Amino acid sequence: MDRDRTGEGDDSGAGAGLDETESAGLDETELTGRSGAAATEPDNPSTADETAASAPPSRASRAVATARSAADELAAWDPDDVDALVRSVGERLADRETVSRLARSAANETGRGHPGTKGEKVATALDAARRTLRDAPTAGVIDRDGAAGTVTVAGPTGVVGAAVPATHPVVIPAVLSLYGLAARNAVVFAPSPSTVETCDVVVETARRALADAGAPTGAVSMLPAPAAKPETDALFERADFVVAAGSESTVAAGQRCGMPNAATGADGVVAVADGSVPDRAVATRVAVGATYDFGAHPAGDAAVVTVSPTVDALCAALEAEGGYVLDAAERDRLRALLGDDGDGGDDGDDEADPRGNSPRWLAAALDLPSAAREASFLVAEPNGADDRLATLPGIPAVAVHGRSGFDAATALAAEIGSPHAAAVHTTQQRRARRVAERLAPGRLVVNQPGIAATGARSNGFEAAPVLGGGTAEGSQLCGGLTPDYFAQTTTVAATTVADEASHRNGAGDTLRGP
Repeated sequence: MDRDRTGEGDDSGAGAGLDETESAGLDETELTGRSGAAATEPDNPSTADETAASAPPSRASRAVATARSAADELAAWDPDDVDALVRSVGERLADRETVSRLARSAANETGRGHPGTKGEKVATALDAARRTLRDAPTAGVIDRDGAAGTVTVAGPTGVVGAAVPATHPVVIPAVLSLYGLAARNAVVFAPSPSTVETCDVVVETARRALADAGAPTGAVSMLPAPAAKPETDALFERADFVVAAGSESTVAAGQRCGMPNAATGADGVVAVADGSVPDRAVATRVAVGATYDFGAHPAGDAAVVTVSPTVDALCAALEAEGGYVLDAAERDRLRALLGDDGDGGDDGDDEADPRGNSPRWLAAALDLPSAAREASFLVAEPNGADDRLATLPGIPAVAVHGRSGFDAATALAAEIGSPHAAAVHTTQQRRARRVAERLAPGRLVVNQPGIAATGARSNGFEAAPVLGGGTAEGSQLCGGLTPDYFAQTTTVAATTVADEASHRNGAGDTLRGP
């Protein structure tokens, strides 16, 4: 596949962030220290604190300072005005031509995915996010309980710092901008190296809508190019809420930053099929999840565990859905390919990383026959839970396991699956409950593609650009990252019992001191 990274390396793509000498209320003297010279490493360790105090602020600290000023201004907005602002930004991002331009930019810059597929993915995600926001108040009075005498009021969190991985260069900044703004926050994005240009287009689109509405444009921004892990870490340490999705190093940085965070990886969904649903129906749903955006989605179907008598029939049904079933030698070549990328590439930036690439790219890389080059996805039968092919997240492929009986199949799914989401294909409600109890995923979908865990019109889930597995994966997010995570709430309670001693001036006896 052509991996032309148009405009990569041109810092002009980071116009939405702060320039190296642009400041958040800082002049050139302040940027270089009081003497006007660049700060240097102190010879005397005892002067380290004084030197640090006069050292130039990092790009992250300047970006957060600007965002915090915008957040303070936005916090004073009336909730109704915020709703109108979010609708305006959403309309601008969801414009058909804008979506097409963003999809082309993402495919060209990352070298992964197809513009048409990405365009569908972006449009679907934005539609779901806007629908969720219409039903999820995040500012002002959001709930009243007359019987209990309570009122819940939502206020802003402050500054949200979010990483943008190569696999989601449009959806994450677009949806998080809407969710952050709806709660009257400012959002600062830290794109991975191969998403700088695309993230910048998303941010600039949102900023133009903010300017047209008279809102502070600093409410949506990104770190200036070039992208760097230390700056991302610095952003996480300074933000009030952190969204760290992507590579293992990004997730680890989010978890150790000391701030409230939604830090989760992208391990794909493992499904359980108990044999009560026709193989063709299971195959259709699994194929949808495995091929969605070439498999580069944390809720894409990465594996399915079924009862042993139906393994061959399920593989045949998957083949009928456009899959190519790998033989033993071809599976060995896939193992080698997946092993070559070490830790999976830093947020998918490694040229050899197969994640998000087309089935044709995979077929060529594995030297598969011509029939495989026409397939929509690959099908592999692994050799147990310890096989590298046990799950196949991030690529258009699915692993198929067979186990003797439903309990054994569920046990294997719990062993190889990620706790952020799961799927079950069954006609028996009690078995769906058993999967929920045994796997304990953040979200479980029944008789649906795994991708439906991010939210669909048919299942009632709120739209979530990020999924978390809770304490099972060391995340503070269990389930989907929904708008309510971006607001802080205060519940106000009034007494529901009349003061029996109304002649007393003040509170009742229970609140008086001796």
